[in-house]
Amino acid sequence: MFDFSNVAGHIDGWLTKREGRLLYDAARKVPTGHVIVEIGSWKGRSTVCLAEGSKDGNRVRVYAVDPHQGSHEHQRLYGPTDTYQEFQRNISVSGSGDLVEPVRAPSVEAVPRVSNPVSLLFLDGAHNYRAIKKDLDVWLPRLADGGRVAVHDSWQLLGPSLATACLLLFSPHVKCAQ
Repeated sequence: MFDFSNVAGHIDGWLTKREGRLLYDAARKVPTGHVIVEIGSWKGRSTVCLAEGSKDGNRVRVYAVDPHQGSHEHQRLYGPTDTYQEFQRNISVSGSGDLVEPVRAPSVEAVPRVSNPVSLLFLDGAHNYRAIKKDLDVWLPRLADGGRVAVHDSWQLLGPSLATACLLLFSPHVKCAQ
């Protein structure tokens, strides 16, 4: 049984226990032959939740897309950042490495690396409207029928809030779940 505190709680990040459980549950339901795409992995907290769900589900691949340079907010506060080695270490320690495909690139450059239908898209990359719009423009057309989109910080920060309200609600690629 999934235990956020033991599996991902020690990994640096802002994903809450409840959010981790939601990602785990969604990942468990991804059908065989489809994949999970995570935009913004930071140090792997959400990646591990997705991979654990996949492991307890149909063992589908999790594409963890992140240039690992920190967000603009992090760069302003701390200067140049490189989270890739810590990300790799956290994925390895979790035992989920066989399901995680790290893609060290910006989201728009990662699209050609994913050939299977995307059934779960988790957005937690840049937190400004323009970047989120770019992510959605390139990834929503790749979403399988019945696929799900989860957006972190969707009602806490202005960029994700506007993107969620405007782009997702009015996208021809998205239908609200009943």
